[in-house]
Amino acid sequence: MNLSMIVQNSKTGTVYDISELVTDASWETTLFDQPGKLTFNYLDDGKVNISEGSPISFKVNNKKVFFGYVFKKGKTKHSKTPITAYDQLRYLKNKDTYVFSGMTASQIFSKICNDCSLSYTIRNSSNYVISPRVHDNKTLFEILQFGIDETLIKTGEWFTIRDNFGKLEFINIRTLKTNLFIGDESLLIDYEYESSIDEDTYNQIKLIKENKETQKREIYIVKDSNLIKQWGLLQYFEKMDENANKAQIKERAEMILKLKKRPTKKLKPSCLGDLSISAGSGVVVGINELKKEGFTNNQYFIVTSCAHNFTNDLHTMNLELQVSI
Repeated sequence: MNLSMIVQNSKTGTVYDISELVTDASWETTLFDQPGKLTFNYLDDGKVNISEGSPISFKVNNKKVFFGYVFKKGKTKHSKTPITAYDQLRYLKNKDTYVFSGMTASQIFSKICNDCSLSYTIRNSSNYVISPRVHDNKTLFEILQFGIDETLIKTGEWFTIRDNFGKLEFINIRTLKTNLFIGDESLLIDYEYESSIDEDTYNQIKLIKENKETQKREIYIVKDSNLIKQWGLLQYFEKMDENANKAQIKERAEMILKLKKRPTKKLKPSCLGDLSISAGSGVVVGINELKKEGFTNNQYFIVTSCAHNFTNDLHTMNLELQVSI
């Protein structure tokens, strides 16, 4: 396994090839509100000088894996230097205020990237026009996720944003399906499974709107009474834009309930590594022990989190999966 790590000091412009100094590395991606992250340790030979903001590229067997910028550096007693770098998605943690009306999620993405001078491309455009909304003091991640979530709720089309070696991509998750099979006799080392109603499961949706004309708060509630009896009350709450009408609010409440009134099932396999997989990828899973949990073999899952680990010439990956919609 050939690891290539090139870094350029952001202050001096000096370029260093630290490939032979790197002792271990991990590349992590996630589907929700977090940048791609590269962490690694290298042996300090006294010649390399890495500063915050330094651009860094990482390749494995000449395959482009990560391009980003150093955000953290450290020192340890035994000359090992830990480094943490993030890709361009890190800059979407910045907060701002935006007012959007008559735009799709992909158009909002384009606008924000242009405003922030981020390199990007739209691989798949979204067509649904997002409801008007004022985003005040929100992270750019939150603003973009609102449009992506509303598009999913209204159309069933699931989009995501990822960094592809230095260029942000707005892309439909359906295009990221692979034929990689993970199972009892294919790549799988171990796994953890969990079914939960503790995090993202709701059986009652409560939406409110402040009516400035009447000076009253309008409340809209939809619920599944049978599931309330079964689980107790699990309520989702959201404050709607004042321009939303009754029909729009009712439709949104019903769609949220449809998506959220089920347990979240998490599958976390650890496997031999495959660099074609990152957050958003679709993989095929077949684990016989999970049949009694309602899973069928050869079922598609979406990778919501992926960590590739490179140590002692061994490449493994830890995944978090959810059932594909």
